[in-house]
Amino acid sequence: MLPKIDTPLYEITLPLSKQKIKFRPFLVKEEKILLMAMESEEEEAVLLAIKQIVNNCCIDDINVDDLPILDLEYMFLQLRARSVGEIIDLEYKCNNEVKDEEGLDKPCNHIIKLSFNALEIYPEQDENHSCKIQLTQKLGVVMKYPDFKIMEKIRNLKESEILGKLVSSSIDYIYDEESIYYSKDVEEKELLDFVDSLTRDQFQKIQDFFDNIPKMKKTLDFKCGKCGYQEEMVLEGLQSFFV
Repeated sequence: MLPKIDTPLYEITLPLSKQKIKFRPFLVKEEKILLMAMESEEEEAVLLAIKQIVNNCCIDDINVDDLPILDLEYMFLQLRARSVGEIIDLEYKCNNEVKDEEGLDKPCNHIIKLSFNALEIYPEQDENHSCKIQLTQKLGVVMKYPDFKIMEKIRNLKESEILGKLVSSSIDYIYDEESIYYSKDVEEKELLDFVDSLTRDQFQKIQDFFDNIPKMKKTLDFKCGKCGYQEEMVLEGLQSFFV
């Protein structure tokens, strides 16, 4: 019988759910899963691959479907850093307009190489951001962060239906002066009807919650060595870290 290879274990605290998770680096078999997904260039395939890899590598018993998407992204970035290397190298094409020999505008197209340490990425959060939203003096809602199950629900919906479904699926509970109404105890149609009954201002308060959800974010200095164009480049969301 061949000997088994020991793998190191790491522990992190997830930024939104605050769960402490132990994990091992991903192995060749998980790297193959990711490469196949990235070759397909389909967002759904990449997200499914990330879910499977996180599930494989977690030592603790967790339900990946219940993790907020941000926690899933953060864990995967930590996994990638511990498995492949902390430094992520990216290449971008400079799209700054320059003059050609005939005086016509054309993209510079020079390739710029950038790098950063994945372990330094941590979700930024507005100090005023809250899951509790007061809609009237007597009525309010407490939201939950979108998880994999919610994203699955809205994936194939029409654009006009996505926001309403996202909001209704992300309500943890509704409260008034007399009681608390948990979404798990309420039929889906009732939640959709509740969302449809909101005023524009009330709905905007909930939409602001989604607009201000913490994000994986990193600002890099972008400078073209050919045309001299420079700006601050903001990477936001997991996929932008693997362009």
